[in-house]
Amino acid sequence: MKIITGTDKGLLVFSKSANEWTLEKIHFIGLPIGFFHNDERSNTWWVAINHKHWGPKLYRSFDEGETFKEMTAPKFNKGTPESVKSIWTIAHGQSDDPKKFYIGVEPAAIFVTEDDGENFKELTGLSQHPSRSSWQGGGKGSNNPFLHTILVDEEDKNHLTVGISSAGVFQSYDAGETWEPTNKGLDAFFLPDSNVIVGHDPHAMKVPKSNLNIVWQQNHCGIYRSEDKGKSWENVTDKNGLANYGFAIVQSDKNENTAWVIPAQSDHMRIPHNCQLAVYRTIDSGKSWHPFSSGLPQNGTFDLVLRAGFEGKKGNLAFGSNNGNLYFSSDEGENWEVVSQNLSAIRSVGLV
Repeated sequence: MKIITGTDKGLLVFSKSANEWTLEKIHFIGLPIGFFHNDERSNTWWVAINHKHWGPKLYRSFDEGETFKEMTAPKFNKGTPESVKSIWTIAHGQSDDPKKFYIGVEPAAIFVTEDDGENFKELTGLSQHPSRSSWQGGGKGSNNPFLHTILVDEEDKNHLTVGISSAGVFQSYDAGETWEPTNKGLDAFFLPDSNVIVGHDPHAMKVPKSNLNIVWQQNHCGIYRSEDKGKSWENVTDKNGLANYGFAIVQSDKNENTAWVIPAQSDHMRIPHNCQLAVYRTIDSGKSWHPFSSGLPQNGTFDLVLRAGFEGKKGNLAFGSNNGNLYFSSDEGENWEVVSQNLSAIRSVGLV
């Protein structure tokens, strides 16, 4: 197994041999990686780079990073006053449509390609949604909302779900032509009306392979779970108030009732509780959450794990922090080992 780590200073590949993690290769050294995606259907690597001066760049590799081809990054339609400032996420299409991909960007919009990234089309039904004027800036000091999560329904080729900060969850049932907000049950404590239809701030969403009806969501206001593909939501935040605010969530690919989060103390105090890093796991659909910290620093720790900085695969978990620390677990998060503590801020983590 390899850990692919997207950092502010390059894409790093770590591999394990003789029970020791080794930095195998650095791609795009010195450049800010916005997102890494591995298409397991064809083992194709996709890398987004968000240059501060030159804008977003997109690369594709068919040979696990031996060579990369720069693709033309998606652009808004002619006449649109805005330009794409950064790429936040990449998702592949259904299993029987190997050349289809989706890209989420800032300002919030979704693009689709049906020819392996040679051409992109903006799904304007979302970016021109009637509620667009009420969407708010989503973080990182930006005044722009951004689209950071895309869920492709393996059972319905016309069904797409996206997460936008700050607007909420939107779904399309006609391949992206029209969209509707599906935020019933979510809270938005930062707004005068906490139960608004549009205005929520989902931080990340994941679907377990074992049950495609389930969606887990780490939200600005807590942790939520849906049993109807995101049409409605139940608050499953830790009743002890510890597993609550955070950005990343990982679901088990074997058990729909199991998920992990790495919480911060609060929105205003974005550090681990008591400066002790811990990963919280539920095995009962969020009814209870339990911390695991074996192998993680427990004194003077200030790590924050960002939206795409936490990944799981077949019981293995890996996460990286804004402080450049990278950790791995081979036993579903009960014990952790250090992979590296010398990196720049980690934006995304992948297991291949």
